[in-house]
Amino acid sequence: MDRQEIEYLRDQIMRFLESLPGPETTKLKDLMDKLAEQMIETQGDGNDVLFCGSDGKTIIKAVHYPRSVLNQDGPVILPSADNKVILAAFSDEFVQENLDEVRNVFQDLSVREHQWEQFLNSLAAKVSRAHAETGDFDWAGSLPSE
Repeated sequence: MDRQEIEYLRDQIMRFLESLPGPETTKLKDLMDKLAEQMIETQGDGNDVLFCGSDGKTIIKAVHYPRSVLNQDGPVILPSADNKVILAAFSDEFVQENLDEVRNVFQDLSVREHQWEQFLNSLAAKVSRAHAETGDFDWAGSLPSE
């Protein structure tokens, strides 16, 4: 992106934000703060993090582990201590197979990067659907009772 495109996008985003009602602006700010928090956490200890992003309502954070640990390719919805963060896992092998496919099929680096982003977006959509089907994790039910 050149400087002019970036300025145009910034202007569009600012007009959108200015048009939001007060409560919606607050919700968006809270979500962006949560996303920033997750991104900072990922940078500090992100060896297993595949991606971290938002669907506009929640934060979606995906990690990767060996298929032998997950017993599937994923997404496996994991418990999250924050109800604004959906945590999911995909198998290392699944991620590597898809990365290899993108590398082998697309020689142009910009096309390759775009295809990888599309793949990650599709994973985020899968996580969102899987989370909607499983519901929230019951922390109270998983803790030992007194």
